[in-house]
Amino acid sequence: MGVFIISRCHLFTMTVSTLPAHALPKPKPDLTATRKPQSPIAIFFWRRRIWFESTFVSSMLEPWEKILLLTILFASVVLVVTGIYKYLPQQIFLIRRRAIYYLWGQEGDERLLWQWLGLDVDPSPGIYKES
Repeated sequence: MGVFIISRCHLFTMTVSTLPAHALPKPKPDLTATRKPQSPIAIFFWRRRIWFESTFVSSMLEPWEKILLLTILFASVVLVVTGIYKYLPQQIFLIRRRAIYYLWGQEGDERLLWQWLGLDVDPSPGIYKES
């Protein structure tokens, strides 16, 4: 089946010619990148990519802007993960000590906390078992 193309030869005369469908140029814009894939794994990653692009409007950005945005986002994530990995254990220990102080009014024995929670303390340090 051909596609009809109308061309103007003269001011009032119009001619019609047909071209085969494969000879036509691709439609603009080319939306092959946003078509839903077939496999379940590809659909999973496709949905995440579409969510990311629509959230950060990266589909509207130029390539250099996308690179800049992703670089800033990656650096931020690396800094947050590094901070959690390096400093969170120290903060948890400090929070635990402060909680013991606020609950009992004194710094001191952690065994009070474990007894209050209903756990027995094993004589070996650092090992707790339920009663």
